[in-house]
Amino acid sequence: MARIEPQKPHQTFNGSREFQREVLAYLKEHGPQPYDVLYVHFDPNCTAEIKSVLHELLQWKFIDRAKDSDMTVSITASGIARLGLKDI
Repeated sequence: MARIEPQKPHQTFNGSREFQREVLAYLKEHGPQPYDVLYVHFDPNCTAEIKSVLHELLQWKFIDRAKDSDMTVSITASGIARLGLKDI
């Protein structure tokens, strides 16, 4: 059976990349945030689009999620570096 590999950061759709940039910029400016706060802030209509973006950012280690009760999300050094790139 063929194995499906996860997409690399440069292989995502432009809309998703822009959303990723927004999330990274928000975390850089506001500091670590509870997972639920990010959901409410970025997805007030409950479309679940934020879930896939957070999953991708976690997968690529651009953000980190603590194992505390709030599942606090913070930007990593890699995320800050990625945010600095023009083609995120």
